[in-house]
Amino acid sequence: MKTHLAIYHPKHAGILSPILHLKAAQVILLHRKEDNTAGIQSVLRARGIPCQCVAVTFETQTFRKQLESLLKDQEEPICLNASFSYHKWVMLCFEYFIYHDWPIYMVDKFTNQLTWLHHEPNQADETLSCQLKVHEYLKAFNTQVLKSGQATPEPSTSRDLTHWIIDHIGVHDKAITKLNYMAMMANTQHQYTMRHDDYQDGPLQVLLDHFADAGMLEVKGKKVSFIDEEKRFYCNGGWLENHVFALLFGMRKQRPNLKNVTKGMEIVRQHGQVKNEIDVVAMANNRLHIIECKTKKFGQSERSTQAANSVIYRLDTLKQLTGGLSGRAMLISYQSINKHTYQRAKDLGIHVCAHTQLGQLEHHLYQFIDQID
Repeated sequence: MKTHLAIYHPKHAGILSPILHLKAAQVILLHRKEDNTAGIQSVLRARGIPCQCVAVTFETQTFRKQLESLLKDQEEPICLNASFSYHKWVMLCFEYFIYHDWPIYMVDKFTNQLTWLHHEPNQADETLSCQLKVHEYLKAFNTQVLKSGQATPEPSTSRDLTHWIIDHIGVHDKAITKLNYMAMMANTQHQYTMRHDDYQDGPLQVLLDHFADAGMLEVKGKKVSFIDEEKRFYCNGGWLENHVFALLFGMRKQRPNLKNVTKGMEIVRQHGQVKNEIDVVAMANNRLHIIECKTKKFGQSERSTQAANSVIYRLDTLKQLTGGLSGRAMLISYQSINKHTYQRAKDLGIHVCAHTQLGQLEHHLYQFIDQID
């Protein structure tokens, strides 16, 4: 069973993980003529696994002849990966492999379980090992990583600050919004001059004092100076991204299937021009999990709802482009989300954790990682 036959589909995962788990020596990949298989070939090649790509047709009898011609001289049994993909091809391959009494398996994309459908009748389902890296998964979907991001947790001082913010959620919401604005509008020297009403805003001054104590900024009179670009980004909502990343990073002890947690990864579709940054990304059960973190305020107006929905649509598009039909996505918002945006996210299969729910964020993250859907 050193050779695996698999069927490529541009929106389905499930080829790479069993190949690595079962230690395949080589792969035969059937695909449509128009499919771009360069990404998955590159991943296999980097793992030292040769891959023969064969373009085939949907016409039934011609496909049977192509399969016969391809496999007739095989000296040993080949393994068929019968996981999802194009049903017609899967069934025709299934027919051929049953006739030749060759082994067949499939992978459940939700449970990460491998099931032997033929040749191993007494073998129980097995959980696939989680060997896939984020960059390999993305490359299989023809997505290139431009910047790998950060893979180490933040210092304890800033972690203490984020925990203080979460513990006082609802108290400093307006002040957080103002701080976001200051960080966003700071000049090239990372400085911002407060207006008189900001200077007189007690809750805002308390918030600024906490950020100053954590070494993020300095306040002299009405002038707010962010220490550097990294600290300015942190004050402009990056603290939530860091908090989510730190929680996921710590969860790995309880979830060995959670791998490759990274924040601030920059990607681009192959031959594309539009770059996308993923706030937090991880592999869990050989599925891509992406998380968008927002601290901006989403109001109840129609315009605010449209802005919130655009975040949901972007996340859904990113999930499909980078993770196919197996990808998962989550929106984490410091500010509250209205019921219409909640429903839109639910309809698209996007998990949401917002505002007061952040007090139980770790619980929500476990649900996100563990949920089978």
